[in-house]
Amino acid sequence: MPLVEVVTTETLSDGIGAQLAEESSNTVMTVEVGGPTESWPDRSKTGRILCVDDDIVSTSIRAEILREHGYSVVLYDRPLAALRSDLSMFDLAILDFDMPELNGRELLLRMRALGARFPVVLLTGCVEMLSSEDRVLFARCIDKGMPVYRLLDTIAEFLDPNQIPDCGLREQYRGTSSNRPRDPLR
Repeated sequence: MPLVEVVTTETLSDGIGAQLAEESSNTVMTVEVGGPTESWPDRSKTGRILCVDDDIVSTSIRAEILREHGYSVVLYDRPLAALRSDLSMFDLAILDFDMPELNGRELLLRMRALGARFPVVLLTGCVEMLSSEDRVLFARCIDKGMPVYRLLDTIAEFLDPNQIPDCGLREQYRGTSSNRPRDPLR
């Protein structure tokens, strides 16, 4: 059974069957449902997903759904704490846009500066309010109000071993041919 780990700087109530353990200045919450937790599974069998969202309750529920679908998930409620993690451990990230410390765009740019080359999906309640400049940075932008299968389909698409890696460029060049990159050989 994959591990779902939540790293938060706030103490949480034990409303979802979680175990709380103090670890330095952060609280680490390991969500256990249906049995004991295990360490990271083999990458060839599942994907490792980084989720960053300040709404820890909704994100914990989302993480449990992802876990039920075979993914290993690490949650952070603070963007700066997520930047201190080993980003090379992840295959995909799901970020909220409106968060304290850094918004989703700023977090994405800092993650890229630190070498993160995996797809980053924006899952936010304000997709329609995003500028086109913000939208093109993400591999996909999904509204939190969409059915969960939309997120699951997106994750499966990006983690498909036959899929060409997408770090956000595909969205930039969708649409008219004038938006597509010029072939340097022409």
